Amino acid sequence: MKNKKRFLILITGAFLVLSGTSLFYLFFNKAEALASETEVRELVENQFRGSIITSMQQKNEAYEVFMENDMGEYQLTVDGRTREITSLKLKNRKGDAGGSEPGSTGSEQEEPSDESENPVPPAEEEPAPSMLTRDEAIEIALKEVPGKVEDVELDDEDGIKVYEVEIEVDDDSEATIIINAYTGEILSLTWD
Repeated sequence: MKNKKRFLILITGAFLVLSGTSLFYLFFNKAEALASETEVRELVENQFRGSIITSMQQKNEAYEVFMENDMGEYQLTVDGRTREITSLKLKNRKGDAGGSEPGSTGSEQEEPSDESENPVPPAEEEPAPSMLTRDEAIEIALKEVPGKVEDVELDDEDGIKVYEVEIEVDDDSEATIIINAYTGEILSLTWD
């Protein structure tokens, strides 16, 4: 009788361990699914409003996206797992094609000279748009809500880099302003 009781306890314990392990793998140990092209398109369009996606190609777990806006043509790489933009490169700045230096007639640039007056190609003169600095985000927030800055954090919200700026105002209320870290657009303003 004693052996039967031990065997029953052992079987019950093993069943509980196996059940717990199975439940863990079913509900809690899911690998992040790869983003769809639609998700990547929405991410890029939200991050760079006014831009047009000209092409998109999946390469392993990343997406290579080409887009253009009024500043030029860009190549982005989006990580399909984390849904973050991992690189942004300016490929062609608008206004450079066939353009000429200010004050020139245009005919002066037909033949390249041996003297290197401008050693950097025009596409690399201006860096790709970069994120706002912490101070720029504070300046934008204080224009919206004057007060004392309590905290500033760079965060990721739905795949978009944002600054979260907390401002205390005179009447002991606090405003939290969410700012797109690339465009400077205020995405939300909440009061506590």
